[in-house]
Amino acid sequence: MGTFDAVLAEASNQFGISSTKTTSLLSGLLAMVNDMPGGLGAFIDRLRKSGLGDFVSSWLGSGEPRPISSTSLEAAIGRDSIDKLASRAGLSYSTAASALAFMVPKLVNRLAPGGVVPTQFSSEVLAYANSATSAVASGTRQAAYATEQAVKKAGVPAWLWPLLALLAVFLLGYWLWSSREPAKSTAWNAAEQIRLASEKASSALAALKPGFSAQDLISALNLNVINFATGSAQIPADSDDYLNRVAIALKAAPTGTVLEIAGHTDNSGDAASNMTLSQQRADAVRAYLIQQGVSGDMLVAKGYGDTKPVGSNDTEEGKFHNRRIEFSLH
Repeated sequence: MGTFDAVLAEASNQFGISSTKTTSLLSGLLAMVNDMPGGLGAFIDRLRKSGLGDFVSSWLGSGEPRPISSTSLEAAIGRDSIDKLASRAGLSYSTAASALAFMVPKLVNRLAPGGVVPTQFSSEVLAYANSATSAVASGTRQAAYATEQAVKKAGVPAWLWPLLALLAVFLLGYWLWSSREPAKSTAWNAAEQIRLASEKASSALAALKPGFSAQDLISALNLNVINFATGSAQIPADSDDYLNRVAIALKAAPTGTVLEIAGHTDNSGDAASNMTLSQQRADAVRAYLIQQGVSGDMLVAKGYGDTKPVGSNDTEEGKFHNRRIEFSLH
């Protein structure tokens, strides 16, 4: 049984989510924590500072980890972070937030056995992050775990457990084999994703009430996708209308608001060129907004190159998500 498979199986069962989607949530969360300066220790400190100190202490102890609400998790790591994990897993925000809130206490408990917080993740833990292969393997192990728990509750003789678990693995393997052709034929439609994201973000901007907070604005802005072509810092023409709406919202932002416009690339090309390209992308968005009347004092552009991927660079979909602009409070 893998380090987190029991937790994943419990989450799948409790929230009615497929093992693939719960594993996607886990891998995205682990990648986010691993990318933080300071890793797991910094993530735990962030939770403590949000008022979850007593809860975190229980996770690092020997007893049962105290659960937290999805609202508490959102306050600790931000709505935008959860929204990205939800989108990546193909789940609604509320379902993803609830599942993550359920998993985080148990995950921290397993990541820091005996209360000892590691400075870096082990190779076993990293195997869960950003790996389609590990997702399939995890799903297989979860099926075996779920079968074992079910037969225990039913009072089935112990000698039958391995056979039933093996049957569960066989059935899952057969399902994966039989469904592989439809999966291959499902093409990634970037244009459709951009359209849907633009509609979602535009609706969120239009829904901002007078007196909205800077964080409300950030959450709305990051719903959209400004997807640059590979190797280009030219703002796509279909983003102009959305950026015009952004400019209007920025002019109504609370006094003193300063936003960072972060540029990101996929891993095509060398790291130095990507860093330059990401800065050019961020600068291009900043320049466009200033042209629309936004004060330059409230916009800071920064490029991160390919150092902060949110998807796998082994697929077109992953590269699409990595070529992005993100807004945050500066």
